[in-house]
Amino acid sequence: MGLSFVIEKLEFQRGDVWQVRYIKGLVAFLVGHSGAGKSTALEALLYPLGLTTATIMPEVSACQQIRLTFRVAGTRWQVTRSGSNPRARVSVKNLDDDTEPERSLPVKNAKAGEETASAFVQDLLGLPQAARGATRLDLDDYYNTVLALRQHTIASAFLGGAKDEVRILVLEAILGLWDADLASLEKNATETASRFNKAKADLSAFKKLRDKGGLADPDRVRSDYEQKQREHAAAANAWQKADTALKSAVGEHGRLIALHKAANADRKTTAKQATIAHEKLQGATAEHARAEGALGELLTPPSEDCTRCGQPLPERGPDLCRQCGQACQDATDQRERKIAAARAKVERLRMKLRSLKEALAAAIATAEKAEDAAAIALKARDTYDQHDLQPVRVAAQQAEKTAHGLSRDVARLKEWLESSDYINTQQKIIDAAKAEMEKAKAARDAALTAHEVRRKEVIARWTELFLARLQQINPDVETAYIDPTDFTTRIKERDNPDKTFAESSVAGSPKVVTNVAMLLSLRDLGRADPAVRVPPLMIIDSPLADLGAVDQATGLRLIDTLIDIAGDPSSDGYACQVIAAINDPLPHPYTGVREIPVDTDNRFFDHAPRCA
Repeated sequence: MGLSFVIEKLEFQRGDVWQVRYIKGLVAFLVGHSGAGKSTALEALLYPLGLTTATIMPEVSACQQIRLTFRVAGTRWQVTRSGSNPRARVSVKNLDDDTEPERSLPVKNAKAGEETASAFVQDLLGLPQAARGATRLDLDDYYNTVLALRQHTIASAFLGGAKDEVRILVLEAILGLWDADLASLEKNATETASRFNKAKADLSAFKKLRDKGGLADPDRVRSDYEQKQREHAAAANAWQKADTALKSAVGEHGRLIALHKAANADRKTTAKQATIAHEKLQGATAEHARAEGALGELLTPPSEDCTRCGQPLPERGPDLCRQCGQACQDATDQRERKIAAARAKVERLRMKLRSLKEALAAAIATAEKAEDAAAIALKARDTYDQHDLQPVRVAAQQAEKTAHGLSRDVARLKEWLESSDYINTQQKIIDAAKAEMEKAKAARDAALTAHEVRRKEVIARWTELFLARLQQINPDVETAYIDPTDFTTRIKERDNPDKTFAESSVAGSPKVVTNVAMLLSLRDLGRADPAVRVPPLMIIDSPLADLGAVDQATGLRLIDTLIDIAGDPSSDGYACQVIAAINDPLPHPYTGVREIPVDTDNRFFDHAPRCA
């Protein structure tokens, strides 16, 4: 029998208040109508251990923390986990050893080699870390197969509905039929057989290729190999020459590109200079026009009328100004000086204008020459690229392709040449692989023979106990069989002509009885065989599903059977604890059996008493 596993109490924190539910005794029934919250309570019982498949109901997620106190082989432990955050770390504490530090373990390992909370509990219960292929067992696999029968599977799926490979490996590990050494021998035998088969397949493929003419004789291959080597050397030489010519053409093309860039830059500069010269000429033309206008005004005879009122000016003395009447002896000389200055400015601007016109003409001529030079450089570049560079590049690429193709041919012929003695070499590999395979199979078969004897003995004993538990629940069962390979069952009942159709087609009840009887007989086997490591704890959600309404006698016998297994002590002195959910109260009081009412007025979480 595995180490005893007894739940003492479940505590949960809501706000600042800690509440508690005590699981007193070895048999506890949560009693209440459908929807009262019994399944929610059972799902939460082992949730603090770090399970990842437990259903997180709103009542659970509303708790800041959930704490489970339990005993394993007499040692008291306490685990605490967040209800609102399923990914939060789990606190594990040994209540019987103050010197042992409290552990903080993750639900899932984020770092390589980090131990999870469920792995710690799995090791604490002595459940093997079994693995086969891609299947690796964890606490959830044991929980869903041999520790708990959940409401959504108990009446419809065999032992929790686990995948076949998981269920088989769990039961092998529990029954002590999984052996790490045997698993290693099986793996080694499989791998050596795979290597042997691959070596044989490779030789067979080679012979088929040879027989179809895909492989020539060694002399012909050697001749073709030498010829291809010569062709490859010539092609490599041609590629080298073509590559040299390509590099030279690329260099010349680069020079033409540089010339075009320089000519284009010069074209832009001269065009800009011509624009500047044209702008200067326009400014000088406007200034010259203004100077000619000012000269024309000076050459116009002076007016004989007043410039203010327009009336004729009075006659005045020769030395007086006719308009203001003041002395003006050199008025004629001043006007002549202004006219002379204006004429000098006009002449100077005319000469400047002529100079700017010449500069503009020169700038335009230079820009036109630069435009032509840039066009010539562009044409030279493009012409060289089309008629010189591209043909050289194509020739170099073709030479490279030819050289690489011949290189592959040479390598292939070399492999064929080296494989001329392939059959003899491969036969040696096959013989060595066969010897290794036979050796591995012999070691595996020797261990397997002893293992199969043990397996048949264990399954035979389990079948006897299974039949006894079935008949304890349903006396009409006549025979029962457990398959030693995949642990599936066959059950035959005695013919009962008085049984109605409704009694024969009870939804789920046959599956319920089979599941419960399998787990009960597994624990019976654990008490008789120390190698069977099943934990003596059973959590069953609604074992009386559809039994009470149609077959009340079978339901009562099922209850008696559950109470009976709890009264049988385990190997370390602690009996099997059974925690189950039922809809109706027990028909009469049972010694040592506790009923926990769960209904609308007394829900498991909402109405739990406060912690002392």
